[in-house]
Amino acid sequence: METQKPAQESHGHHHILSTEVALGVGFALLLLTGLTVWIAGVDLGRLNFLVALLVASVKAALVALFFMNLLYDRRENGVIFGTSFLFLAIFLVLTATDLFFRGDVAVKGPLTAFAQSKTAQPKVARPWVATPLLLSQGKMLYSQQCVACHGPEGKGDGPAAGSLTPAPRDFTRAGGWKNGRKPSQVFKTLVEGIPGSAMAPYGTLPAEDRWALAHFVLSLGEAPEADTDEDLLKVGIDVKGGGQVVQEAPSIPLEVAMRRLTRPEPRAAKVGAKIEAESAGGRLYLARCASCHGEAGEGAIARVSGTLDAVRLRTAPLSASQAVGSPAIFESIVSNGLPGLMPGLASLNGTQLSELREHVRKLVAAQQ
Repeated sequence: METQKPAQESHGHHHILSTEVALGVGFALLLLTGLTVWIAGVDLGRLNFLVALLVASVKAALVALFFMNLLYDRRENGVIFGTSFLFLAIFLVLTATDLFFRGDVAVKGPLTAFAQSKTAQPKVARPWVATPLLLSQGKMLYSQQCVACHGPEGKGDGPAAGSLTPAPRDFTRAGGWKNGRKPSQVFKTLVEGIPGSAMAPYGTLPAEDRWALAHFVLSLGEAPEADTDEDLLKVGIDVKGGGQVVQEAPSIPLEVAMRRLTRPEPRAAKVGAKIEAESAGGRLYLARCASCHGEAGEGAIARVSGTLDAVRLRTAPLSASQAVGSPAIFESIVSNGLPGLMPGLASLNGTQLSELREHVRKLVAAQQ
């Protein structure tokens, strides 16, 4: 007959702490706690924190070694436990190094927006004249701002081109440019955009960046016709006056923009998009509008066109707009877009616009 093995053999050895050791460790913890309280009433400057941390570490070590049996545990478990403190020490050293040696990085004075001031000098004295530096700068900007629609080689075959009507411009072809193919005319297009298309204005980019983009875009095809003094004057360059750049007025005051961003939004009720999507207007809304306005018209986070760093803002609920009440205004905004904010959907016909407005009207009604 087999005999049953002792519990300690079948389940492994477990050290049992003696009463004397337990009482000793407990008494030591009480003494250290009293020491912590006493130190809290003594002003040692920065050393207060270090001493308190040291006492807490000793107390934690006693608990781990004796009450958690780490002192009597397997060696590999002790190595793992000790390694965790090593990484903690590395973290503390790196944090302390950054905290005590990085210097004063606090922002002094009022925060101001980065804008083109009237006294700011451009990096290039005559950015309307193409140079290798501007072409290199324009190539970098093109890869960030334009390649999605116009493609890496400027042939109008970017990843987003298939969903755009009219199709993006093929920069390698000389004919059919909406505003002309001179550098100043391309610059004007970048400032104003092309209403009724997905080409949004890029007026938020510095003027030098827009010139760099214009030069690079034109370099993708045959050489363009040179600008005359009259052409440059139309975009604010007074060549006869020594190349003086006429200052551009800001598109919107900073204070107004901040007030709009912080204005409380009407509360939008979530509505089921499944039923609405069964209509033609619902399907059109989900395909073309929901990514920026939300499936239920509650607003969403949308990218602001024409910004170098992909600035994103939250769109207001559809109930905050008065355009739904007027078919003419609604169709104009949807077809032509809003400069710098919303691309136009010029490809939609009258029937589609009416169906889309009816769907939006239902979403707005559900929010009220």
